[in-house]
Amino acid sequence: MEIKTIHQLEKTAMKKSHGELARIGFALFFLAGVLAFSFATSGGIPNNVFLAIAAVFGGYMAMNIGANDVANNVGPAVGSKALTMGGAIVIAVIFEAGGAFIAGGEVVSTIKKGIIDIEAFGDDTDSFLWAMMA
Repeated sequence: MEIKTIHQLEKTAMKKSHGELARIGFALFFLAGVLAFSFATSGGIPNNVFLAIAAVFGGYMAMNIGANDVANNVGPAVGSKALTMGGAIVIAVIFEAGGAFIAGGEVVSTIKKGIIDIEAFGDDTDSFLWAMMA
């Protein structure tokens, strides 16, 4: 390979790595925010460290689920060149967040009343937690 080609490869790799570093930094910043929020709002709860750790895991899972949903929505539009990547992401953000805010309460109500009968567990909260994690 020529030195020019190697230099060009190095420049491209550096540009790509800076973008990846920014994405990872944003994700870590989000998780740190989740951790700080959970500590700030759970002051009177005993063992709030466990709650904070669970909140960080929940934040991580929320990013995973959101990434999967956006990929399913954005992939065909960008692949067919109907939208640019930036435009598709903006549209996905608007409608994913809108769906969560508009229909989120209905989902919680369905789980609360229509899928799981909490009275069946009685005072056994451990079994309820295991059932929710299954």
